[in-house]
Amino acid sequence: MAKTFQLEIIACERIFFRGECESLIFPGMDGEHGILADHESMVTCVSPGELKFKTSEGWQAAAVSKGFIETTGDKVVLLADTVERPEEIDEKRASAAMMRAQERLRQQQSIKEYYESKAALNRAMNRLRISTKHHIN
Repeated sequence: MAKTFQLEIIACERIFFRGECESLIFPGMDGEHGILADHESMVTCVSPGELKFKTSEGWQAAAVSKGFIETTGDKVVLLADTVERPEEIDEKRASAAMMRAQERLRQQQSIKEYYESKAALNRAMNRLRISTKHHIN
């Protein structure tokens, strides 16, 4: 049996997961990062992308937005704006959000609006990619 650590994944609107975990893989600003039991203490950023974690039930996946992660001893806390399981993602809504963001990018905008539109497009594309990759119809 692999060593475990306590994992809490908290989104703005809910506690997404709380329990024992063997391994956590999350997207960071410079690529994917992995955490196992007894990881060195750290605080770092979480980038939008695919979150994967292994429990006694096997690997689980989720779409995660920007946030932070803190590891201390045998506890890891991930705080993010949103965290969604693939089956929770409304593909039609995500597709519509992607089209709206693409349309806003075609229009002349301020630099701030441009980066907001790019972020919205990134979020929508991430949600669609993870939903398609993991969701079984």
